[in-house]
Amino acid sequence: MMTRVCYLYRDASNYKYWGYFVLDGSITRADLQPYLIDGDWFVPESVGLKALRPNEWTEDDHAYHELHEFEPVTEGEPFCKAAVFAGLMKRADKRGWFVV
Repeated sequence: MMTRVCYLYRDASNYKYWGYFVLDGSITRADLQPYLIDGDWFVPESVGLKALRPNEWTEDDHAYHELHEFEPVTEGEPFCKAAVFAGLMKRADKRGWFVV
């Protein structure tokens, strides 16, 4: 089994940019929530994912992204194993999300 994780970037004006990645194995938001900034946000570059925000920043932009939806899938190229991703999130939280 694999898990498709949808994530999003939402700027201060509520413009949204969506993306997703696939993990090999099962994982839920609850598995990752302890490592999220204030229980809600993460910085994708800190765990090897692409940032979804625009290339040119405005006063509405920031680095925070949200994990939105987790769904089981049978197809897709996995980014990594679910347990490895959980480890990446834990490490980013421990060392500081803005250290890449």
